[in-house]
Amino acid sequence: MSTSAKRVLDQQEQDLVAQSKKLDGLSHRELTELARQLRSRRERVQRMIRDRARAARRSGENHPDTGAREKKELLIEAIDRVNTALETRKLSNSSSSATENLREAVERKAKKAPAKSGPKSRTANTGPAETPNEKIAPSGALHAEGMRASKSRSTGNR
Repeated sequence: MSTSAKRVLDQQEQDLVAQSKKLDGLSHRELTELARQLRSRRERVQRMIRDRARAARRSGENHPDTGAREKKELLIEAIDRVNTALETRKLSNSSSSATENLREAVERKAKKAPAKSGPKSRTANTGPAETPNEKIAPSGALHAEGMRASKSRSTGNR
């Protein structure tokens, strides 16, 4: 860590920034806790910068407050490193878990699905059998049985 960083950060913040540079041995829970601590430190510094700037405006002075801004930049870099590590782990875990979930789903579906059963015979289905209606005459019949039907269809009585 550079001397300006040691000068700007307190001991706890130096430890957090150093941890953010060595993330290999940390678990997911430790990474999220580290990110939470770094964010809370960054928010505290942001509030401090805003308060100092507001006080300087009231008094009419111009105070750039460069030390706090350097501290904020160092904390933001550390947060970015931790977030990148979390995102990388999330992507690698999600792709492998998605593949496993698919495998398990296919196995469950194969267990639930009944065995395919084909038709009982190999003949084609010809559809429903025709049932003739013998009560009425076929259309257009002019013989005795169809005379009444054809007269009722015609335009008038004969």
